[in-house]
Amino acid sequence: MNQKEFDAIYPTGLTPKQHEVLKLFLQGKSDEHIAKSLYVTKSDVRHHISEICKLFGFKNKAGERFRQRKELIPLFATYKPELVSDKLIKASGISSDDREELNFYYVERPPIESECCDKILEPGAVIRIKAPKYTGKTLLLKRIIDRAKGHNYQAVTLDFTKASSSVFSSYEKLLKWLCKGVGKALALENKLAEYWDSDEFDEHTNTQTYFEEYLLKNQTQPLVLAFKNVDRVFEQESFRIDFCELLRCWSQLHVEGNQFAELWKKLRLIIVHSTNVYGSLDINSSPLSGVGLTKNLLDFTPAQVDYLANCYQLQGLNSDIFKQFRKIFGGHPYLIQEAFVFLQKEQCSLDRLLEIAATEASPFINHLRQQLGELRKNPQLENAYYQVVNETEPVRLDTNVTFKLQGMGLVLVDLNHCWPRCDLYRQYFSDRLNPIYRGNK
Repeated sequence: MNQKEFDAIYPTGLTPKQHEVLKLFLQGKSDEHIAKSLYVTKSDVRHHISEICKLFGFKNKAGERFRQRKELIPLFATYKPELVSDKLIKASGISSDDREELNFYYVERPPIESECCDKILEPGAVIRIKAPKYTGKTLLLKRIIDRAKGHNYQAVTLDFTKASSSVFSSYEKLLKWLCKGVGKALALENKLAEYWDSDEFDEHTNTQTYFEEYLLKNQTQPLVLAFKNVDRVFEQESFRIDFCELLRCWSQLHVEGNQFAELWKKLRLIIVHSTNVYGSLDINSSPLSGVGLTKNLLDFTPAQVDYLANCYQLQGLNSDIFKQFRKIFGGHPYLIQEAFVFLQKEQCSLDRLLEIAATEASPFINHLRQQLGELRKNPQLENAYYQVVNETEPVRLDTNVTFKLQGMGLVLVDLNHCWPRCDLYRQYFSDRLNPIYRGNK
């Protein structure tokens, strides 16, 4: 179901009672709780949910009970996420990337697109896309892959957030998961038992052997291998450096001049990772510094914000209230598009949105709370950001702190000084941070 089909049913296609039941259901309430809250029976609740499911085309198969109701959760997590509890959204498997791809317009940021799309056609190409969360990395990745497919390349995407925690319990398990994932996507039989020899060789040698002697050996066309959310590997203290060295090694194999170089020329590697994780790591530089063509996605320019406003058919771009919009959201790609989607669906007026944006009633509250939680894990960063959002002038911070806050997407940096990425952050964080020490304050 696409957005248009969803909007044709919700909200006008539901009765008032169905709306009441649905609201509580999407907050994770039990049938018994809903029944007591609305003064109806549990049978009534189940009947209403069943009827709602039918409206959206969900039906149980023979012998099933209540299965179809689970389909409502990812549907509303995609098209009406503000109605769904955080717990249910997480359980649904619908990521922010999925919602962005469905609801957001692509905004070109020249020359990034042309350079990446040209690079992917080069033998042995490696492209690294890095930026804070919610900056458009997934949308750019899709664009590059579409270009490659237009040249009849195969493409495989591995999302490291889809791996269970047990995969990260050891480095060998992670690399085996990677090998099996690529093989499965290429419709190849799992032959790790045949090629992997832990007694004689280390994990890197076994992984390279599996690619050279099996996964790439009979590949007749170039293969794009995209790794998404590699930052999850960066969180693994025991082997993140090893994994980065593996990718660094792969980026050079196509020029080795040996019998396998031609195989590695067929592989085009795209590494996509969020820099938010830098805030929790004891590092002061990117773990993959110097690997491949590296693109760091920047915030939107004023002209790009105006372009998006036209895409969403919003009026009054020159009004004073829209000038306030630009000030509050700056060029933050995610916040701007989320705000435009929110306004397009006429959930409230522009002035009302600006009034609630930095409050607990904000449509961006999950994003804001997540950032607040990350800051509170690190007193040094919390104190530093307290300074940034409570000063009227840009603040000079320690180099490592600046690196981490910029990676988390919380500050913009000019020369040696930092200021809040957008005024929404200044408003929200200025009275919620509790620094342990005040530094130069």
